[in-house]
Amino acid sequence: MKSKALTILALALAVASCSPQIYPLYMDVRQPSASGLDLNRKSLAIVYADGTNSRDSLFDRSAASAMARTLEADYFGGEEAVGLYHIPSADSVTVELMRSLVMDTGADVVFLLSSQLDSAQPEVNQQVRGAASPDSAYVCPVNVPVKTSLKVYDSMGEDNVLSYKGNAVMRPLVFNSGVISDQGYDILAMQSLAPKAEEMGERIARRFLSSWKTESFSFYYFEKEAWYKPLDYFADGKSSAAVDAWGKLARSSNTLYRACGAFNIAQALYLMEDYEMSQRWLELAEKTENLALSSGLRKRLEARLEKSGK
Repeated sequence: MKSKALTILALALAVASCSPQIYPLYMDVRQPSASGLDLNRKSLAIVYADGTNSRDSLFDRSAASAMARTLEADYFGGEEAVGLYHIPSADSVTVELMRSLVMDTGADVVFLLSSQLDSAQPEVNQQVRGAASPDSAYVCPVNVPVKTSLKVYDSMGEDNVLSYKGNAVMRPLVFNSGVISDQGYDILAMQSLAPKAEEMGERIARRFLSSWKTESFSFYYFEKEAWYKPLDYFADGKSSAAVDAWGKLARSSNTLYRACGAFNIAQALYLMEDYEMSQRWLELAEKTENLALSSGLRKRLEARLEKSGK
């Protein structure tokens, strides 16, 4: 009886050593923005309207540039990828207009920005101690009311135009000689508004930045050195090296190795946000072996591809 029990235990250990183990990994996953729009892996363009007043256009150009930089930092790793355009001001913004902007810019998602600036409203002009120049001997906070309209059209989503409106009061400081007219306050205030416009552009863009959620993902591995290395690579942020290492395992003569290697590549590509290639590798894994983790990844992929309109 004793020898039989030992034989059964040895067989059980042998089977366990041939079975894949599951390695859990917790990762931050990109989610749709606070606006509800999912802009990930979509091309973007920002269009600002040339108003009847040139100062409105200058303000919007600065705001649009700041919007672009903020979106690029989140979705494109800081690369200059968001197109900037301008068009004549339109009386109304329709779906047809936004569709035409999609065609003209070649972008998946188009933002249309338009602002109206009221005349500057000066407060108390105060003398500056130790002024370096007579022209800056006084400083006056100036209030500039701004009405902003933002239209957004996602050509890969629902066929409608999202609309956002806001009112703000910009408060630039106007340095002057102490003798200045209301028109002078207005002109100098507009010249000082570029930083304020950039601040507004950054605030607008934040509504469309990714949100993040920590989720658990599982990878297969076997009790062999060749399976440990890609897990270490991926955990250290070396995604490409991990995929290459799993690629070698996915070419093994052992069908279970091939399936697990292909699945791990699919899981990695999902986390690298390459959903179409992830789907291809998952299909290869499913054709090779019936793996327990496949259905969970498939559900995640289907949800992502549905949101991206693919």
